[in-house]
Amino acid sequence: MSLLPVKIAGTGSFLPGPPVPNDRLEAVLGPLPDAPTKVKSFIDNLGPKMLDRGGVRTRHFAVDPETGDMTFNFSSLAEKAARNALEMAKMEPQQIDLLIISCPSYDQSTPPTSTLLQERLGIQNCAEMEIHSNCTGVGKGVQVAYDALRSGRYRTALVAYSQLSSIYLRSCYFNQSKMDKVHAALRWILADGAGALVLQAGENGSPGREIVGTFVESVGAGRPAGMVAGGAAADLMQSKHQIPELYNDGMHHLWQDFSAVNDNAAPLLLQGLCNFTKQLKIDPSTVDHYVVSIPTLQLYEDHIPAFLDRLGITRDKIKFRSGKIGYCGGAATLLHLDEMVRSGELKSGELAFVHAVESSKWMTAGFAVRW
Repeated sequence: MSLLPVKIAGTGSFLPGPPVPNDRLEAVLGPLPDAPTKVKSFIDNLGPKMLDRGGVRTRHFAVDPETGDMTFNFSSLAEKAARNALEMAKMEPQQIDLLIISCPSYDQSTPPTSTLLQERLGIQNCAEMEIHSNCTGVGKGVQVAYDALRSGRYRTALVAYSQLSSIYLRSCYFNQSKMDKVHAALRWILADGAGALVLQAGENGSPGREIVGTFVESVGAGRPAGMVAGGAAADLMQSKHQIPELYNDGMHHLWQDFSAVNDNAAPLLLQGLCNFTKQLKIDPSTVDHYVVSIPTLQLYEDHIPAFLDRLGITRDKIKFRSGKIGYCGGAATLLHLDEMVRSGELKSGELAFVHAVESSKWMTAGFAVRW
């Protein structure tokens, strides 16, 4: 069976609300008056320094600063990005055969968020799938769609990723008495946003924009998780330890092992890129753009020499791109790619590797496209 080429017909992204500068973070996410004294001291003394070193000047949150209410859920945020991608592709939602959404969480335990996005888009009939993942969700979604399209099972796919970090960051979410420094620091790094791709299979059509390969790899077996958020089945096994007890213990909080991320995330991202280029038999130095997940400028500066040396590239081929939008988790690479497409930075004939590392259980995933 001959395999069909798969092309990107459209890219789309969406950032909720106006840009939030560093001095407005607490006003939007809410103050933390009941946090432990050491956490408050950390916020007051080290917060400004960490924000400055992080290199993020503005970000977006799906939060009404007046009420503290969320302005979007996962499916409605993804809908905005999806419609922008469909508009670029000059397609109607009803033309989508396969719809895939990835999110770090979901709108409801059931029905799946994928069906809710389908309904929002007004698609009466399609195949749909939801992938529960964080930063590597885009690569996983594209791989599933790519394989399904080139085999001829479907002709057109929509792949979306929706990131609502603020769900975990608003002051109302915390049991503030159980907060630690990590919980506070995540409010300075994470942000909200969504991205989408429209993929199309076919033997004919305009040249370029062709997916040349995908990559998904998990190396987390035996490694402690680098990011955790409780509140699901594993925390509800005991009849005497349910939702009230989870809140009282602060087990629902989002937490990250910053030391492990600083030590492992960038090397794993680099190794994933090397494995990916080797799999495709592509000289890494010939890649025009590495569109990667890098949350802070400090992390970029600490590790960029290793990337330049091992990939044989210059800085202009792998940039820190989160300065104006913050780190939008799994949506980050799609947000960056869409901006590159619309600004003309990504030019016809250029090769881009769109790749992310996920610290939750140490994975990397991505795709390569010849524009």
